[in-house]
Amino acid sequence: MKAIENVFQGTGGQIDLLNTLYGGSSQTTMQVEREDERLVITLSAPGVRANAFNVLVEGSKLVLYTLLVNTSVTQDEEGGSQRLAVPMFLRVLDIPSFVDADQIEAIHEHGQVMIMLPFKDEEHLHRRIDIKDLF
Repeated sequence: MKAIENVFQGTGGQIDLLNTLYGGSSQTTMQVEREDERLVITLSAPGVRANAFNVLVEGSKLVLYTLLVNTSVTQDEEGGSQRLAVPMFLRVLDIPSFVDADQIEAIHEHGQVMIMLPFKDEEHLHRRIDIKDLF
């Protein structure tokens, strides 16, 4: 009975993956809103779990992506297990100079992922540069 359950589970995962690859999945949407003290990026993809979303800060870039991970496990040549991961959504954004990149946070709420990009203090945005006299 276990072998039959594994076959159906594996087949179901493959059908689900193919359905998603060929248009069966809802598209990830991205909205950007400006609030008083921050920018808020909202990602939404109905039917996609929160752990499928990824948010990375790479230098001055914000990388947002979603991976669909197949539930079935395949065995590789060395006897290890592998899962198939398919990218569904990818955006690479420049982090504006007025955003405090060290304070960027992401939360999952009501099926959406919200990334908060807080503004730097105004005193850090503007400063006078003194000109040095070399001669």
